[in-house]
Amino acid sequence: MFYIFLLGPAGSGKSTLAAALYDWLLSNDIDTIIVNLDPGVDWLPYKPDVDARDYVTVEDVMEKYNLGPNGAIIAATDLLAVDAENIKDEIESLKADYAIVDTPGQLELFAFRSAGEHLSKTLVSGGGALSLFLVDIVFASKPSSLVSMLLLSYSVRFRLLLPQVLVLSKCDMVDERTVDYIVHLIENPAELLNAISNELKGMYRQLSESICRLLDDIGYDIEVVPTSAVKGKGLDILYSIAQRISAGGEDYVTYY
Repeated sequence: MFYIFLLGPAGSGKSTLAAALYDWLLSNDIDTIIVNLDPGVDWLPYKPDVDARDYVTVEDVMEKYNLGPNGAIIAATDLLAVDAENIKDEIESLKADYAIVDTPGQLELFAFRSAGEHLSKTLVSGGGALSLFLVDIVFASKPSSLVSMLLLSYSVRFRLLLPQVLVLSKCDMVDERTVDYIVHLIENPAELLNAISNELKGMYRQLSESICRLLDDIGYDIEVVPTSAVKGKGLDILYSIAQRISAGGEDYVTYY
């Protein structure tokens, strides 16, 4: 089974894109399941085949341990990690070719705590995976905001050590020229640096320029895919990338 993890800041459109990608794969006769790993979510735009809330919920943790919402979300995620092997067994029992994994809205819970790392490593053990890091294209329209998202995406990539695709989400909300311009900036660090210099002044400009140079120095080589869950844009490209990696592409060999 090949896992496709969706990660990104709250509000970047993870669950919506997960649902759209799931529907697209099924409509193309690709055997796929969808997994919810957020124990605190109230509503989802899909019906999960495997649901974290069947193992633990934030509401139960709040009541049992007398915790507030924030503490309960952290505790629930940690408790979910205890059931990682059981979750993996449930997923594997469905014998699908692909598993789309929708991660918690709070990115830091999954990417930067040991619970999320344990969950991802347990699920992927014995198979392959791809992470889709979502960036809201409206937020990324400012060069300084784009740089901060690139740094965050690299941090997540370094933390989880999974092949990563940078997904520009909600592209139906801007015109094509804006989409092309943002992709161009990501793929051309020198021009992104120039755009930063034109936008900011003083300390913030120096800091953003330093981050931009750092990403260039460490070789931020990553594929960029503009998407729209509403219009189905980019879903076929995401599948082709997943298919290439699952079949033994360069990143697959590097990480596994």
